Amino acid sequence: MKIKLEQVYTLEFTMGLRYSPLQIRHSMPLIFLIFLFITWFQTGIMESLPGDFATTKLNIGLIVISLLIYIALYPKKILIAFQNLQYLFAICFYQLTIFMAIKSFYFLLFDTIKYEIKLNVDTIIIAYVTLIVIWILVFILSSFWFRKRLVRGDFKKNSELQKKRSNLGLMLNKNVYILIIGFFIVTLLSRIIGGVMEEVVICLWFFVAFGLSFIGVILFPEHLFTAYCKFKFKEFHIEE
Repeated sequence: MKIKLEQVYTLEFTMGLRYSPLQIRHSMPLIFLIFLFITWFQTGIMESLPGDFATTKLNIGLIVISLLIYIALYPKKILIAFQNLQYLFAICFYQLTIFMAIKSFYFLLFDTIKYEIKLNVDTIIIAYVTLIVIWILVFILSSFWFRKRLVRGDFKKNSELQKKRSNLGLMLNKNVYILIIGFFIVTLLSRIIGGVMEEVVICLWFFVAFGLSFIGVILFPEHLFTAYCKFKFKEFHIEE
């Protein structure tokens, strides 16, 4: 029997990327709640800026469509049979939530400094385009990084990365903890001193949150590849 090299390679190097459909179904309500909160949060931010960029109607439409898809895929038999579609829906909704979070922190920076610089509709449009370009660049760079990790076997079933993910053993470096503590001390001092220092620290908080939000985008190539495997290889389907 002729062995398909693509299938052997994919299964050998990516079995650690399989996700249980019931676990995904269980986590989706929390993602919905996070999305609703972020949507409400960013709507308030965008309404305070020049132009009509809140996209409230679009957001409501996306929420309704997502709920209908979630309900349609909720019965266990349907869920198991169409877990590839469920996974694709889950990662798209997750990325939408990530993008809304990124947009919130990004435009909070503009909202914070709107009295320092002149903001108009053209400025916000340029900011929007810049944000999308940054998102695309992060996605492209993370795709190359994912390919490198895939080739060296980071996503094998019993790899060190998968062990860390399974037991949540993602330990931070001690220097990171020192940096976090130092950041909190600076924040506390800025609150005491006030003035320009407080504004600078607030902007720094938003900038850090903006950067951390891109972690979700870094995972997107991995999620897309897993979705591809779920559609192409029956071994990626988990029988509950």
